[in-house]
Amino acid sequence: MVGGQETGNETYIKGLVDGLVAVGDDLELFLYYAHAPWAAAGARLHFEKLVTANPFVRLGVELPLRTVRQRLDLLHMTYATPLWSAAPLVVTVHDICYATNPEWFSPRDVRVLSTVVPRSIHMAAHVITVSESARRQIIETYHVPEAKISAIPNGLGPGAKAIAKDEARMELAALGVPLERPYLLAVGNLQPRKNLVRLIQAFRTLVESRRTEVDLVVVGPQRYRAEEVLHAAAGAAGERIHFTGYATDRQLAACYSCSTAFVFPSLYEGFGLPALEAMAHGVPVACADVDALREICGDAALLFDPLSIDSIADAIHKVVGDSDLRERLSKAGIARAAQFNWDKSAQLTLEVYRKARS
Repeated sequence: MVGGQETGNETYIKGLVDGLVAVGDDLELFLYYAHAPWAAAGARLHFEKLVTANPFVRLGVELPLRTVRQRLDLLHMTYATPLWSAAPLVVTVHDICYATNPEWFSPRDVRVLSTVVPRSIHMAAHVITVSESARRQIIETYHVPEAKISAIPNGLGPGAKAIAKDEARMELAALGVPLERPYLLAVGNLQPRKNLVRLIQAFRTLVESRRTEVDLVVVGPQRYRAEEVLHAAAGAAGERIHFTGYATDRQLAACYSCSTAFVFPSLYEGFGLPALEAMAHGVPVACADVDALREICGDAALLFDPLSIDSIADAIHKVVGDSDLRERLSKAGIARAAQFNWDKSAQLTLEVYRKARS
């Protein structure tokens, strides 16, 4: 996934590897990649290029053979495990929204995920997910024994790293983000699950009623049914809505750093990493009142009903117009984000590895 603009999935792999290198003194890691190495190799960290990115070859032949030839003690995958393995398997499944809400995915993706993920869950010696709400949903949907699945929270992504204001403004200029007015920030792939159409409708009502003087910046690549989001932004107040497409880690940090508030209207999240990244920058957060976001954000975010345009608009109006609220959310968010780090996630993952091998 790394190098394929897989956003949260890519962040998970990079962050976990960094954590494992930091805390796993007795661990030797082989990273199999399709695009390019993303870090320097070390004494306990090795990068090995796959013969092909073709999933049929990778999962059917190459990875199974590597478990034999390299005498692996364990193989850790995300979502899809090989068809067979000489080593115990650990699989990370961030969420199963393809099963709960298949209408958010293309028919092809639903077919593939509905076949591959359940098979991988049942083949694995242990399953990792990223929140307790996702864990409960996987247990209930696939009848997984509770002892077989662990909820291990993510650490912060590289978008959370501090950036100087001058450098941030340069990055924003490169993305084409105008700075004539302050802006709200939304981060997420352009797809139905991220609920960006309702966010745009809520933003438009605020602009038309002159209840806000901010712009809206949406960061994320186009995915399934992205045209619905672009169409929603094409009407009135469209000149106040800006799409950046995929952003690099540094560009994302710049977007957070200069924003007035972060709005996260997603209908479903396995974790909700962008909310934590915004909090790390001290940006006040307004987010959807859904299971994982309540769990991850705690009382450090202003919650709204993601199915109600009025509720989204009211939350935006409050967070933009109330400086005391912004200050409270900013302080609470910084404290909340500090509770999440990859060393802690890696230590818990190492415990899963030992359990899977026993």
